[in-house]
Amino acid sequence: MLFDMTGFHGWEVAAMWEDTKFAIKHFADIDRMAVVGEKRWQQGMATFCKPFTKATVRSSITPMPAAARKWLAEA
Repeated sequence: MLFDMTGFHGWEVAAMWEDTKFAIKHFADIDRMAVVGEKRWQQGMATFCKPFTKATVRSSITPMPAAARKWLAEA
C-alpha cells in the first residue's frame, strides 16, 4: 500500500474514522506500507500507523513515489 501524503494538511473527523475502520478491517491483509510526504510530521504517520497493521512500514520525508513503488513491488 502506498500512502502518499504529498499536499496532505490533515483529516476531518469523518475521514479519520473511515480510515480507522479500513485499517481495522484490513489489519492482516497488507504486507508492506510505504508512507511518503513532504513534511517531517508526515513521517510520524508511519509510526502512528504501525499499531493498526501487521505490515512492514517505511517512510520518506522527501516524496519519492517511484522508489516507494519499487520497494512495494519487491514483496
